[in-house]
Amino acid sequence: MKVAVIGLGAIGAQIFWNLARTSGIDVVGFESAYVGHPFAGAGGESRLYRNLEVGDLDYVPVIRRAQDLWNELATEADRSPRRLTGVLFIGEPDNPQVTNALESAAMLDAPHETLSARDITERFPQLSPRSEEIGIWDTEAGVIDPAATVTAAVARGVAQGGDVREYTRIDHLESRETGVRLHTSRGFLDFDRAVVACGGWTTKLVPDLRDFVVSKRLTSAWFAGTDDSALYGLPPFMRAAPHYCYGIPTPDGLTVKLGLGFNDHFPTADPDTVERDLQGDAAQIEIERFNRKVADLLPTLQPNPVRLDTYIESYTRTMHEHVRLHPDDSNIAVLTGFSGHGFKISPAIGEAGAQLITTGRTDLDLEFLTRASPLFDIEDVTTGATTHNPLTSSTPI
Repeated sequence: MKVAVIGLGAIGAQIFWNLARTSGIDVVGFESAYVGHPFAGAGGESRLYRNLEVGDLDYVPVIRRAQDLWNELATEADRSPRRLTGVLFIGEPDNPQVTNALESAAMLDAPHETLSARDITERFPQLSPRSEEIGIWDTEAGVIDPAATVTAAVARGVAQGGDVREYTRIDHLESRETGVRLHTSRGFLDFDRAVVACGGWTTKLVPDLRDFVVSKRLTSAWFAGTDDSALYGLPPFMRAAPHYCYGIPTPDGLTVKLGLGFNDHFPTADPDTVERDLQGDAAQIEIERFNRKVADLLPTLQPNPVRLDTYIESYTRTMHEHVRLHPDDSNIAVLTGFSGHGFKISPAIGEAGAQLITTGRTDLDLEFLTRASPLFDIEDVTTGATTHNPLTSSTPI
């Protein structure tokens, strides 16, 4: 069976690796740029790896399987894209995300520690939580290097017989009696089956999903401390709604990368045309959003960032991933909407995607993804405008 994987980012790379090591599968991966590039959703040098689940507890078996596959990839690739540093999760005790984190810790038998607001400030003086907030120290969490993850998974797939076509854009999918024809920037190619895993570009190839999947331009900002030692000992962290944000210190300890939530991301129906190099008013708007978070939680940071970068991510209306066969063509699988969990569960989803396109089913029970209720509406598919998403509860754009 000849299978195409369209997109070799966080999810596509894992699908490619799993298909390459599946007997009887001839897999070709397509990437519009180069493997490990920072232009889509896998840039920015770091991602949080949260071991505890703060959303839907049905993800717990997926997390458990992903842990096994993270270790397997590290062994095969002779490198570890994850650094298990521990991650601090901050929120109010009755917040559903906090209660879910504690319940998932019990389900996973995961070591963790509960901290009061005073404990947090004593251990991590850079942070200024509100008096009513608590912290959960997620011992087996850490940081993922997205480029290392993607390149390691693709390299293992190539070592096991997979083929990669870089700088090859897929413009159109054509269903045929004999399989799927890919219309590419270099001509057309025929395959028995195809997997669409191109993140924010999904609806350009599968327009039927425009009412369910939306693309967003998110901005990451790197802030320096008030002096060279101001960030010493600051851990990777995430804060729950209604003050959602997350932070990942750089390895040199001189800056911290901050990220915001869904409602602070810029909607776009076409990632190829949205402004990416932020200057002038566009940069100021983004910086002001970060400043509100910085002033509230991280008073030891400089008010202006030393770096701003933009990325493209995809979200479903339920904030649960879309992992399904195409409703009109069972030779095509579509995997999208991974912003949020993304890298954390990518090895398990890659395995599931490989199983789905080859057998029509997955070993993991992913039916809960289809049962989730929508959290927001897509108001205009031509602009990507949405209603407010209460999951992150910050001021919408």
